Amino acid sequence: MTVTSDASEEEERERERADFIATFGSKPRWLIRGLAFGMLAMASLNALSYFWRSDHWGSLLGEVRMRGESIGFPFEIWESGNTYGGLFADYPMIGANILVAFVVSLPIGILAAWMSPWLNDLMLAAFADVDVRDENEPSKPMQFSIQSLMIVTTVAAVLAMLATRFAVRRETLVCIYALGPLGLVLLAMLPRRLSWQQRVIILMPCAISLIVVAMVVGQKLGIDFDKVLMGIFLCWTPQSALAAIGLLFVIFVRLAKHQSADAVVEKAVR
Repeated sequence: MTVTSDASEEEERERERADFIATFGSKPRWLIRGLAFGMLAMASLNALSYFWRSDHWGSLLGEVRMRGESIGFPFEIWESGNTYGGLFADYPMIGANILVAFVVSLPIGILAAWMSPWLNDLMLAAFADVDVRDENEPSKPMQFSIQSLMIVTTVAAVLAMLATRFAVRRETLVCIYALGPLGLVLLAMLPRRLSWQQRVIILMPCAISLIVVAMVVGQKLGIDFDKVLMGIFLCWTPQSALAAIGLLFVIFVRLAKHQSADAVVEKAVR
C-alpha cells in the first residue's frame, strides 16, 4: 500500500512538473524573460544617463532652462534645445540604443533558456512551499498585524503632514520621485496572507494614483506635463529595476539553500 501511494505521489509530482513546464517553464519563455530582464537593465541605464549627462536637473522641479540636459545610453537620444528637425528626439540613435540593448540582452536570454531546468526546479519549489504554507495556515480574512497597523498609521500621518504643509511644493515632487517605488512596495507588502497576484493588484492603482498626484502638483507649480512624466520615468525605472533584481536574487538564493538542505536530509535518511 505504501509503495503504491509513493508511486502515485511521484506520478502526480511528475505530472505537475510537466504541466508547469508546458505552461510557464519552456525554454522560449525563459528566453523571453531573460531578454526582458536585459532590456529593463538597459532602460534603467538610459534613465540614469540623464543624471550624468545633464549639467542640471532643475527642470524636473520647474526651473526653466533652454539647454544643459540630455539623455541616452550608450548614444545620446535627446538634448534640450535641439529640435531634431521638428522631431522630439534623435530617432536613429533611439534605434541604435534599442539594437545595443537587444545585443546585450540576448546572451542573458540564452543563459536563462539554458538554465531553464534549474530555474524550473526553483519555481516549482517556491510554489510547493506556498502550497504547503497555505494548507497549514487556517483560512482567515486579509488582515494587518499590529506592527503593520503602526506602520500604516505612521505613513498616513506623514502623508497627511505632507499634504497639509507641502502639497503644492517642490518637496512633494522630490518625495514622489525619490520614494515612490519604495513606498508602493512597502504598502503592498504590509497585508498578511496575500499572494503576489493580490499584491500586484494593490500596487497598480496606488502607482497610478501617485502619478496623478505628481501631475496635479506639477500643474499647480507650472511644470510641464512631460517634465513630470520624465521625472517619474528617470527616477522610478532604476529603482524598480533594482528592487526587482534584489527580490529575485534573494528568492533564488533562499530557494537554492532550501533545496540543498532538502538534498542533505534525503541523503541522511537513505
